[in-house]
Amino acid sequence: MRPNYFCSHPQSGFTLIEVMVSLIVLSAGVYGVLTMQMISIQTTQQTNYFRTALMAATELSDKMLGNAQQDDAVPNPFLKINYQATSDHRPSANSCTDRDCSPVQLADAEIADWLERISATLPDARAVVCRDDQPWNAQKSRLTWDCQAAGEHSATIIKLGWTDKGAQADITAPPKLAIPAGSVNHSNQAR
Repeated sequence: MRPNYFCSHPQSGFTLIEVMVSLIVLSAGVYGVLTMQMISIQTTQQTNYFRTALMAATELSDKMLGNAQQDDAVPNPFLKINYQATSDHRPSANSCTDRDCSPVQLADAEIADWLERISATLPDARAVVCRDDQPWNAQKSRLTWDCQAAGEHSATIIKLGWTDKGAQADITAPPKLAIPAGSVNHSNQAR
């Protein structure tokens, strides 16, 4: 009788090629999950920055409305805000909590406090407050830092920008937020 060199039953187990293919498929899946997780973290961070900027702009708008006498001040201290954290030194102002302040001194103190907080909460914060009839540039499809005011009755706009996490500061980047500030028109009020 001749020895049987061929096995009549099928092989069991995995070949090396099957193991390698399954590792490649598993690696691709893990890479996809990690990429989605990183994108989710970045999106959450940008949402937090946007929410912080929106709250800061709303707060400044309320301060401007609360210090309505500044509409009559020349120049209005709030309209002088043109701040860039990467190159400007934050203005300092005396506190008005322990003494009486004029409306201009109160506005200066509020502006200094506000700029300090946006510098602490938004990376490379930039802020501009100005009268602007066209904060949106339709040709470039983005907000602009430039202020195109047609006159005293143009809308007061608060513009904020910041640097995305992991990106280098770019002074040419457009604002990420622009909201109209509440204002009081004294000429329509009964005196």
